[in-house]
Amino acid sequence: MTARRIAREIAVILMPQLPKTRGGIEALEMSSLIEKTVRMLADYAKQNLLDAGGLLEKTSFELHNIEAEHEDNSRSTQSLHPVTLTTAQLREQITQLERALNLVAEALDVPEMTLASGTSSVNIPCKQCGHTNRATFEKYSHAEIHDFLIRLLNAYSDNKEEIDQYIKSTRSKWNVDRMVSIDRDILRLACAEAFFVKEVPINVAISEAVELCHRFADEKAAKFVNGVLSDMVEQAKEFRRSGKFPEYIRSASQPDSPDELPENSNESLEETKL
Repeated sequence: MTARRIAREIAVILMPQLPKTRGGIEALEMSSLIEKTVRMLADYAKQNLLDAGGLLEKTSFELHNIEAEHEDNSRSTQSLHPVTLTTAQLREQITQLERALNLVAEALDVPEMTLASGTSSVNIPCKQCGHTNRATFEKYSHAEIHDFLIRLLNAYSDNKEEIDQYIKSTRSKWNVDRMVSIDRDILRLACAEAFFVKEVPINVAISEAVELCHRFADEKAAKFVNGVLSDMVEQAKEFRRSGKFPEYIRSASQPDSPDELPENSNESLEETKL
């Protein structure tokens, strides 16, 4: 997991905590909020490991039942003989194993393990041959994560009215305040990155938003966010080129505009879906 991806994950969780007014990010107790968010992500990863273990136990139990109920083992009392599985049975068990592996993969991306600078090595012994492999993982400094995080949050906070108007102007005409909160926050964050963080390619900002949906939401949310962002690619390119909002965005995002969107400022950090 890269430092920027860690920053994006933390930013999504911090989005409901942002002040209503433009700016004001620096006034937040960012260090404590980041630490709290990292602990939440670590707890989420630990739960993933528990869920993965549960899926593996379920797979083992179901395979045992298939053997026990098979006619070849109808008279067995001590040990069960291996039986032939149908492709449907295999597919069901493989699906559960894939889910378990995905949960483990997510758990290995615990940001808490990557917040210290330098590198970390781990020895991985092979139980069969006895050989030990040594893997080295790159870590990232607090500053690298913190700087990109602040930049993302400021990009959104300073331009949130315009970002919401861009989202409303897509072909789907989505009403931002009716979206699921986590989908809305990921979409807003991706817009901020695509429009205002110029060193990040627009297609990368979109891809990262889809990854955030896979991590914090679901496949339906990923398709939705990808579709909305794809509608705004040309607008993002034009803004990066000119640095100016089009007139319809400027006029619609004025404070006295009837289309101005309310903020859900009462959402707490604990209520953000993981």
